[in-house]
Amino acid sequence: MMQVKMIPYLEFENAKEAITYYQNVFDAKNAYRVSPTPEEAERLGLEPTVDLEQITMRGGFQVMGLDIQCADALMGQPTSSTQISLMIAVDEDDSASVKALSALYQQLVKSDVKVISPFTAQRAGGKMGQVVDAYGITWILREQGMTFTEDTANDSE
Repeated sequence: MMQVKMIPYLEFENAKEAITYYQNVFDAKNAYRVSPTPEEAERLGLEPTVDLEQITMRGGFQVMGLDIQCADALMGQPTSSTQISLMIAVDEDDSASVKALSALYQQLVKSDVKVISPFTAQRAGGKMGQVVDAYGITWILREQGMTFTEDTANDSE
């Protein structure tokens, strides 16, 4: 079986500030960032006078144990899109995950996020809520039945 995972990759005008934001607002853990070397900066076409410590060539953090990578948008002004949302889904039968997701939502609503739909019970079961963060990124928080297994997920192959 292939070992594959999808990792959201976000571009920011200032990834250094964004990482701090996600640490403060989303309780992000394991944050890191790497600045370019002078040689890499030259290859990227950055001005020789730029403060390399302020530039993030690659970085990342984890929200509820999920990897998210990021960097400065060195190719131009980044824009957020409503075409892609990030969903954090937990098994509604795992009380620790349900509690952690609920705590994350409560923390988010006390911050500067815009609540699109409150974290409430859904007709299909579980709870779901949707927020937009300070960078215009939509986050969907979802409790759901996790009835599929790796075996059934690969039946279409």
